[in-house]
Amino acid sequence: MKKILFFAYPQYADFEIAHALFLLKKIGKYAITTVSIDGSNVESVGGLWTKVEGTLSDTNIMDFSLILIPGGDGVPEILNEEIITDKLVEAYNLSIPIASICGSAVLLGKAGILEGRQFTCNQGTFENNKLFFSNSIYTGKDIEVGHQIITAKGTAFAEFAVSIGKILDLFKDKDQYDSLLKFCKGISS
Repeated sequence: MKKILFFAYPQYADFEIAHALFLLKKIGKYAITTVSIDGSNVESVGGLWTKVEGTLSDTNIMDFSLILIPGGDGVPEILNEEIITDKLVEAYNLSIPIASICGSAVLLGKAGILEGRQFTCNQGTFENNKLFFSNSIYTGKDIEVGHQIITAKGTAFAEFAVSIGKILDLFKDKDQYDSLLKFCKGISS
């Protein structure tokens, strides 16, 4: 079974990953496994309660095709959780793609997996966390898609969703890609 690991934490930005989750389930037929640091259900920044299936520490990273990490107001509260760094480094070393949007780029920077790479996030996130990005290349673009890492600004959730789909080969052709990008942006065909 194809599986996606969705890492949820208190005050994550639910809107940033909604389209990505939809495409992964609807088009990709992926099972989504939701975990948190301690296995507790979490409330998103939008007040959505998210049921969690387990802890990050009990997760076997090799079981997943992609790691999905939303941004949100809660990133500073989880930044010093070493299990996050450990699991991100493990995924990176196993060549499992990591999709990070908005403030969660700080988690990738802290883990050292953005070193020497181009990445993006909101300007304020970059400015307030330069320590974690000192050996990385901040572009300020809406989205950066590398071989294994996707980073995006929080407002580029449509591009983020279809970039995840593209990296996982979900689309039949460019027409389907373009159509789903329009859909995620709320543009009528």
